[in-house]
Amino acid sequence: MIPSIDITRTLPFPALVGLDDARRALLLLAVDPLLGGVVLAAGAGTGKSTLVRSYAHLLAGTDDTPPLVEVPVGVTEDRLLGGLDLEATLATGQRSYRGGLLARANNRLLYVDGINLLEESSLNHMLAAMDTGVVRIEREGLSRTEAAHFALLATYDPAEGPPRRHLLDRVGLIVAPLTQASTEARVRTVQHNWLLREGGADAPDWHAWHDEEALLRALISAAREMLPAVSIADAMIEQLATSALALGVEGHRADILPLVQHSRRRPWQGATLSRRAIWSLQC
Repeated sequence: MIPSIDITRTLPFPALVGLDDARRALLLLAVDPLLGGVVLAAGAGTGKSTLVRSYAHLLAGTDDTPPLVEVPVGVTEDRLLGGLDLEATLATGQRSYRGGLLARANNRLLYVDGINLLEESSLNHMLAAMDTGVVRIEREGLSRTEAAHFALLATYDPAEGPPRRHLLDRVGLIVAPLTQASTEARVRTVQHNWLLREGGADAPDWHAWHDEEALLRALISAAREMLPAVSIADAMIEQLATSALALGVEGHRADILPLVQHSRRRPWQGATLSRRAIWSLQC
């Protein structure tokens, strides 16, 4: 069974309180997974788990396939990469292959909670798949190559140390530590979760949240369609290169990924403005 996030009982994405930067980053990743992924610095009590479940619910829509495949911190190599399915092999008398989590995340999101605690070997396999888009199996008499095109959604607690630098270099969106909410935000959070706990699906707010969630899905689709028309001015590229040099940044990822992020934000903003314009004409 594929480990995935339980989204059967969760708040709709628009019902989340605060977490603006994290939500914005996740929406940009939904527009274009080629951003590589989102890494969230999130300690205890910051709403991280609810955020991930709500995002999975947003992406799921009416599709029965879970949008997120979860990798536990203590994952074994054969579970991550795939290998011999011993039970099927014994039953049939022929070598049978069982796909790993990396291959099962193909065209989906790979979710790791506590990415900074992941074993070095597991992280290296994950990074190799991110770089090549495939996972290669050469073990137990098996030789196999499977597609593994996925974006990464990862979280970590800053109190337990940062993720490895070579991981962060490959991810387009890194969100600064999520902080504890204000009193007002905590009150609204409790109210929203109480609605969920008490089965308030008939409440007016609940219907409004689901309507907003449907609108978000439409905006994501519209932004994806706009991507091919996005262009970046040479002046912006020059500004990024100058800033990177001034800050002593090594390599070119710091120059390239902000361009990708900006280019994905523009169709999102355009889709949002277009939808607002349509609504204003209908009103």
